[in-house]
Amino acid sequence: MRKLIFVLILGYSNLVGAQVVGKYDQFEIIEDDMVWTNTYSQPGNRDSVRAAVVQMIKSKFFTFNVIRNEAGYNGEIKHFTINCKKYGRSYISTPKMYWEGEWSGKFKIEIIDNYYKVTVYALYYESTRPSTGYYKTQETVKGRFITAVTKKNKLVFRKRELANISLISISLKDEFSLVGSKK
Repeated sequence: MRKLIFVLILGYSNLVGAQVVGKYDQFEIIEDDMVWTNTYSQPGNRDSVRAAVVQMIKSKFFTFNVIRNEAGYNGEIKHFTINCKKYGRSYISTPKMYWEGEWSGKFKIEIIDNYYKVTVYALYYESTRPSTGYYKTQETVKGRFITAVTKKNKLVFRKRELANISLISISLKDEFSLVGSKK
């Protein structure tokens, strides 16, 4: 009987301990921040990859204050929005911060022969939430992305947010791709 109880307690603790830790999709929790990283292959030497990346950055409405450095580019992301319909998400199943929110943050692009690596960090969101008061106005909700999708200790992702983390990950992947910027 004691062995059975011990086995049950051990099994339950393993189920509870099986949480999603600080790495999911292309996001990783590093030093109290969520960092998204993706590497894109682009045939050509460093100069031709740099020229293609410059055209991509110029074509994006959400890139600001871009600075060229020896390794690539640094800049800010402002007014980034996610096209939830494009990825098959419905208004009911997707939180409003993804559907109608605007995102800001910082990015870094490193350029090497035959590929470039994009890193996005310091993501913040801004969305509206309807007020429950008499005048029915909307109030602005702002916050850090890491706070919205992790538990209190900011080391473990909330399971209910995993699909939304994948949504923003694939949106960033598509937006920083050179394939989508050729129009």
